[in-house]
Amino acid sequence: MFGFMACKTAPVAAPVAPPAVQASMTAPDEPSQALPPDLYKSMPIYPGAKIEHVRKPKGAMREILFSADAQMPQMVAFYKDELKKNDFHITSSLIMPARKIWSCDFHYNGSPGSIMLFPSDQDKSKMTIDLIYELPAHLDESMMEPKEDFDVEGPGEIAQQAPNPSEKEKRN
Repeated sequence: MFGFMACKTAPVAAPVAPPAVQASMTAPDEPSQALPPDLYKSMPIYPGAKIEHVRKPKGAMREILFSADAQMPQMVAFYKDELKKNDFHITSSLIMPARKIWSCDFHYNGSPGSIMLFPSDQDKSKMTIDLIYELPAHLDESMMEPKEDFDVEGPGEIAQQAPNPSEKEKRN
């Protein structure tokens, strides 16, 4: 009976997962609150908007948070007009007046971005402008084909040749 008892072991406690660490959904801030040089040169910024946070790039995207002392209808009108004037193509727009929220997705030269307006968490009389945009692609020039410049102007000798022979002419 002793041999049979030796096979039994104390129950093993199931491993407990470590407590989940609340991961931040945003990238850490840049050391300065200046507009990043990779922001589109023609990107409209609401007049009087103050930069609150410039996030470090997360993947191919960057986020900038602004605050402004303005009302949502005036801000929406500004962005709709200015985005169109500066060749931004608005792909979708959604407004929720009861919550004072407006979001707008756009493309600029094939790069996506978005703007969201909503009341500030700290001061409900202020509006937050959340701008997210795709960073411009950095092309490695060493991987590019060399640019060829030709000195030929106008139609050359090839253009003066007779058109392709017909099937009948080819057989003869």
